[in-house]
Amino acid sequence: MGVVRPMKSSLLCALALVLASTACGERPVTKKGDVTPADVIAGAAQSLDHFESAEGKFAVDFPPAWKGNYTGIPHADTTYGSRFILDFRFKPDPAWKIEPHTLLVIRIFTPDAWAKAAARPGPEIGVKLKERGNDVFVLSLAGSNPYQAGTPAATLFDEMMLAVMNDAVPLRLTPR
Repeated sequence: MGVVRPMKSSLLCALALVLASTACGERPVTKKGDVTPADVIAGAAQSLDHFESAEGKFAVDFPPAWKGNYTGIPHADTTYGSRFILDFRFKPDPAWKIEPHTLLVIRIFTPDAWAKAAARPGPEIGVKLKERGNDVFVLSLAGSNPYQAGTPAATLFDEMMLAVMNDAVPLRLTPR
């Protein structure tokens, strides 16, 4: 097995700041971004990958590096008092013959459950992205890259994680 590269909590904090400043947006009717004609002319237009969660009643727009490289698995969850989780897993090339692993998860808490979870001692469990009504949407990132260093899977996993943390528009969550 390769070297485990843990994600520092400072990266999580940096992600929170970036997401807090970019997580707003209108509900798109179809798959479209907030691209203006000026963006197209300047060559700055990005094609975001749009994911709708009917169960969680939210949508996520991922950076282009994510397109075709993940699956979303929704299910009930009670971790730290949450009520729902959407597990976004890496989708490796079938020729690599490796198992998919979690890239990130979005959990939904009630405001009271989130207040308790956020106040508990120990490492942070995630970053609050949005709050709407009785729903608090919390993002948690994979703690490390599970794939052997130097492999195509490890490279793509890292690229996807860095895109979420470093792109000008890392990801956007829109409650529905």
